Amino acid sequence: MPIALTQIPANLLVPGQYEEIDNSLAGAQGDIKKVLIMAYKTASAPAPAGKPVQVLTASKAAELCGYGSPAAVMAGAFLDINKTEECWILPVAEPEGGTKWRKSFTVTASAAGEGAVSITVNGATLAAAVGAGATAGEIAAAIVARINSETNLPVEAAADEGVVTVSSLVKGTWGNQNTVSLSTAVSGITIIPGAVTAGTGVGNLALLFPSLGGVRYHYFLSDFDDPANIAALDAETESRYSALRQIGGRAFIALSGQVGSATEEGSLIAQAETVNSPHIVLIPRLENAQLPGEWAARFAAPAIRRLADDPAANTYDIQVDGLTADAELDFDTRQKLLEAGIATWRLDPVGKVLIERLVTSYTENSDGGRDTSYLDVQVTETVDAVRTYINAEAKKRYKTWKLAATEENFGAGSRVMTPGVFRSFLADLYLSVFIQEKQWCQDFEAYKASILVEIMAGSKTRLQYQHQPVLIGQFLIGSGLLQFK
Repeated sequence: MPIALTQIPANLLVPGQYEEIDNSLAGAQGDIKKVLIMAYKTASAPAPAGKPVQVLTASKAAELCGYGSPAAVMAGAFLDINKTEECWILPVAEPEGGTKWRKSFTVTASAAGEGAVSITVNGATLAAAVGAGATAGEIAAAIVARINSETNLPVEAAADEGVVTVSSLVKGTWGNQNTVSLSTAVSGITIIPGAVTAGTGVGNLALLFPSLGGVRYHYFLSDFDDPANIAALDAETESRYSALRQIGGRAFIALSGQVGSATEEGSLIAQAETVNSPHIVLIPRLENAQLPGEWAARFAAPAIRRLADDPAANTYDIQVDGLTADAELDFDTRQKLLEAGIATWRLDPVGKVLIERLVTSYTENSDGGRDTSYLDVQVTETVDAVRTYINAEAKKRYKTWKLAATEENFGAGSRVMTPGVFRSFLADLYLSVFIQEKQWCQDFEAYKASILVEIMAGSKTRLQYQHQPVLIGQFLIGSGLLQFK
């Protein structure tokens, strides 16, 4: 019975007791999941653009990427819910030649009373105190001071002779999702909203992806919902999922607008029509006040926590903290969203947002036919997890083995891989780990019958195999017929 010793030479002559220590069969598989947030930093923020940086707290994200920056807002929202997964940020520089979103308000005052001006920024409400007899300039200054005192707002304000101008912190079309309003019931004060100047310019994620190298990020949160950047993210996640890279990850993006239809430009369904990726989850923000980045971060955070522990976990009815919605979409609308490859949510009796179904945006095969093979995100997650587990376990057990095409008896304890040995390895993993321990798969007999292992013709180093795991499903729908008598 040969025993494979690697440190004690066969020709050792010096008397003594020697024993090697080998940890290759000890411990359990597992890794800490990484989340990568892709969003703008402010121009003056110290974090280098395009270089991933890990953050443990919202304050650190703000310090590195700029207070109120999209990157800091998203990181703060994610970490507010999920502190278990590693949180990384890919800071994106504001677009060169871009402009900022701006909105102006004209303040007038005549014998102003005492009270406050109400300020609403992306659903958050502030109040600026106003003293009796204050002038328009003083009121405008108070509004500006109150807005700029909030370090986590994605906007800044300035005043000039009673005109308040609120602008986004960074350049680009990103700022066009901001909603800002000023109002007051104080006598003698009038606030008239003025012109809105749209931001222009969009960053290019495709230029930054090469800097990620071979590091695996299990989840991506993107603040970029334009077609070009979604296409770039689709290409990157597909590349990472490929056989030669095998560092797959799922991405979450919030879509804004009305539900609409495939023929209505800018509608959610029309936007989803152009995606079709098994690695991208589209979240319907609709026209809610909170920014798309916050919707993506908060919606994904509890789902990621559940999926990180169990890629096949049912995510139905997970509560999403910190998001608000005016009303729940009706049944027919949610059905249309799911058919279009857009995830859905509903509201509980007190108005809290609950995840309903996490579908991927993949709806059609290469021939344009309806394809539900990657309907739920759990499918992609589980397939990726099964592959990762098999590869890691095979490397752990068989790293230094030889390879034979025959099934002869090489002797007890031999370290020779054969098609039969690998077939037994796959079957054992499937039953003991993927079915009994993890509950990722089912139907052992069908799986065992599907296994095909062979040595590639003409090669003495390459073993090839084919197998068909039967994934476990999600208990989401119960349908019955009640026939009373």
